[in-house]
Amino acid sequence: MDSTLATLLPPQFGEQLQGTFVALTGALVLFVIAVVVALLGWLVAVGLSRGLRALFVVLGIDGPVARLQARERARTVILPSRIAGYVSFWGAFLAACILALRVMGLDLVPSITARLQDVVPRVLTSALVLLGGIPIALAVARLLNALFPVSRSSRLRYQAFVSVLAGIVILLALEQLGLAAQLVIAVGVTAVGAAGLALALAFGLGCRDLARDLIVEYLRASESDSGTDRP
Repeated sequence: MDSTLATLLPPQFGEQLQGTFVALTGALVLFVIAVVVALLGWLVAVGLSRGLRALFVVLGIDGPVARLQARERARTVILPSRIAGYVSFWGAFLAACILALRVMGLDLVPSITARLQDVVPRVLTSALVLLGGIPIALAVARLLNALFPVSRSSRLRYQAFVSVLAGIVILLALEQLGLAAQLVIAVGVTAVGAAGLALALAFGLGCRDLARDLIVEYLRASESDSGTDRP
């Protein structure tokens, strides 16, 4: 019986089974270690977030914002301590998750570093374009508005100048992120579609009586023509 079973089994079956068991056990151990690392990272992130929020409160950084919130109760104000705590919590927790994945053999640090090296300069350049371009756009809009005579439409003209120049600055900032062309195409398609829909609705709602009269006259003319054709 044992010899028959041995002939049915593939060669080195025991070694393969043992290797599979060892691999599964190692993977399970690594998974448990990764979960423990993530849990410890979550605890550290919570402690860091609460400590940073307490530090902001002790230093009095939340004081002006809290007084503003007390004066304007209808306005929702986010305290700086909450922002700092939120950023610190998620930063520490994501770092712990990356470390946990690295324990399991999934090293994401090189890919994340390469992506940040590609994205961060673009984001910083876009932010600099916005920070420097918006004040310049406001100044140029004031200068252009001053070249025209003062009238009732001066404010509307100034707002139009500001909108156009600010739109150009925003497009330049988006160009640094590689989104300007896609945005222009999307806005153009949306504008054309909206204009077509508006024209269709205007014709359908405003000219329905005219269309009905035309159809009625056409039907009457068809009936009269068919009556005269009869012998």
